[in-house]
Amino acid sequence: MSVRLGAAAAGIRSRIPSAASLAYRLGELPVDFRRRGIELGFVPENNEWTVRIEGEIYSIRWGSSLREWPSLAPEQGRKAIALIPRSRREFVLVRSDSSLRTIEELAGARIGIPTERSPAVPEAEAEATRGFEEALRLAGLKEADVRRVALRLEPASAADTDGFRELSRALSQALLSGEADAVHAGGALAVGLREVIGARPIGSWVASSPLVVTASERLVRRHPATVERILAHVLAAADWAKSNREAAWRLLAKDAGLTESALESAYGDRLLEELEPTLSPDLVEMVDREIERWAAYGFLGEVRPLAERLAPDSLEAARELLASGNVERPSADRVSPYALAPVPDRFFTERRQARRIGSDEEAIEAAREFAERIREGASERDRERRHPFEELKRLGESGLLGLCVPKAYGGPGVSVRTLTEIFKIVSAADGAIGQIPQNHHFFVRSLELAGTEEQKRFFFGEALRGAQFGNALAERGIKGFKDMTTRLTKAGDGSYRLSGSKYYTTGALYSHWIPVTALDEEERRVTVFVPRDAEGVAVIDDWSGIGQRTTASGSAVFRDVAVPADRVVAHWRIFEKPQTFGAFGQILHAAIDVGIAKAALEDAAGFVREKTRPPFKSGYARASEDPDLIRRFGELGIRLQAAEALLDRAAAAIDEAESRLDETTAGQATLAVDAAKYFAAETSIEITNALFEVSGTSSMDRKYNYDRHWRNARIHTLHDPARLKLHRVGNWHLNGIYPEYKL
Repeated sequence: MSVRLGAAAAGIRSRIPSAASLAYRLGELPVDFRRRGIELGFVPENNEWTVRIEGEIYSIRWGSSLREWPSLAPEQGRKAIALIPRSRREFVLVRSDSSLRTIEELAGARIGIPTERSPAVPEAEAEATRGFEEALRLAGLKEADVRRVALRLEPASAADTDGFRELSRALSQALLSGEADAVHAGGALAVGLREVIGARPIGSWVASSPLVVTASERLVRRHPATVERILAHVLAAADWAKSNREAAWRLLAKDAGLTESALESAYGDRLLEELEPTLSPDLVEMVDREIERWAAYGFLGEVRPLAERLAPDSLEAARELLASGNVERPSADRVSPYALAPVPDRFFTERRQARRIGSDEEAIEAAREFAERIREGASERDRERRHPFEELKRLGESGLLGLCVPKAYGGPGVSVRTLTEIFKIVSAADGAIGQIPQNHHFFVRSLELAGTEEQKRFFFGEALRGAQFGNALAERGIKGFKDMTTRLTKAGDGSYRLSGSKYYTTGALYSHWIPVTALDEEERRVTVFVPRDAEGVAVIDDWSGIGQRTTASGSAVFRDVAVPADRVVAHWRIFEKPQTFGAFGQILHAAIDVGIAKAALEDAAGFVREKTRPPFKSGYARASEDPDLIRRFGELGIRLQAAEALLDRAAAAIDEAESRLDETTAGQATLAVDAAKYFAAETSIEITNALFEVSGTSSMDRKYNYDRHWRNARIHTLHDPARLKLHRVGNWHLNGIYPEYKL
């Protein structure tokens, strides 16, 4: 029975809560490394990260000085890169029915001390010996005043990687069988003995013992930037914990495998102040003293100063890296699970056959049906940043992804006017979902203009079957397409290799195919269609924008991806003659903005009619009777109608230009779209802001989540800022120069 209870106590593992583990749990560290093609694993039971770079595996660990010191021997190939302060509460424990009440009463008592130590628990006897020496000293007793009982430890099993289970078994059995009157235990082990076998503390004290962070020497030497980046994230996590105490405490407790109250019992309330890694002389000296003490107990061989086994430059470089702003600090939003792992295959495979839409009228009706199905959950999806997987399945099944496939290839080939109306309808129901397929249609149109017949037949067929195209267009930190770092190079067998990193990849997370903008070896812009599950592709949902929260507009990384020649579209050819392709992409953005504005105005009107109180002493029974509010709604409604009219006019201009395309008609269409895009952006911002003005203070309550309209509009209208459109329109009115989209 006692053995079984001892094993149960070992369910509380000896994982060490620290800023090292916290940095991983917060998410920015593993996401950062995934972007860089570095696999970072976390083994909490061993307090260890595994780092895979270019096929080689390295490790970083943190643990007690006794555990880590042997690995710092020159032949073991590890270096100490930091120390982490740590205080741990130590206890003298007795059975619940023991007559002992204080440590002072231990004179003549039998004290259980582990011996014949397991290789997995080299510090067990030394920890207990040191702990009792400290307890006796504090109680004014001498070592000769107590009787020691040697507790045999069996060799640890493979499952008991740190010997915690065996030590727990020995201590619990000693107490329950009466073999010992008291035992010493600290941290999680003491919590386990108290909770599982009812052991009772008769004394406690706080022991300080720094954790030693060690790294593979090869990692420090070959990849110093990786070590510095890891330490920078640990520093950021320690800093975050100071101002997010409750959340930090909760994560540390989870990491240690303890309840929050048990964590405090094991480590005390100083834990959050002792997270920051350092190499302070005081802590280095403390470790040296500990090593000398362990050596005196016979647990260590040669004793040399810790300074001889340090790699001190890594931590200082990490501080500079963090200060530079090149390491993402933790935020209040939890990291998306899809920042670290791909979307499950069933999202792509478990679908009904896509509907075939045959006309513009049928397309409008399908859009209205889809909008009604997604409208109700829009607010909660935004509030919780819940990915719209089911909704996007329905989008594929609805046939709305095949709208731009020409009639000659089996599609409805809807007009731009119809497509614009559909984007308004869907975006009014959910502005984020409205944006997700924008680039899908953009790339379907690019295939029509620049694809080969083989490419058109294949990819148009994919779209008609409900396959979604994502996008990997934009890169951070570049001024224009010529600065693009994503490159397509010849492989020598007629195929190609693609490498690069993209951001603002709206829809890529949900897509079957990711069209990637790249430069070929002749510096021409190409579009490479890559399966989202191809080897070397990582789609990372690290989007953390304040609006359009569920668009997953984060990163996509391509590492030496194999690309067949028939998956490369000569995008540059679109711009070799007059075209409305740029205007086509922009008008869909304008339609999204108008849809968001429409939803905001409808919500404002509903709130004023149903909830807003009339002005004090106004005499009106309802706020909706207030002339000032009626006037303001008139202004906002007229602006919305004007935005819709400009949008409709611009869509008609594109359709007209496509029927007789030349420089003049292309220029006129582009001018009309620029005007519509500018006015849509301005109107969307005004109406989503005015929602609160007309609805009153109560509309600001978080339960309504009306701010999502403003957040969505504010962030989405930054696509090609409105001021650029105003300049281009002004240049035509002043100088007669049509705007033109060029590469």
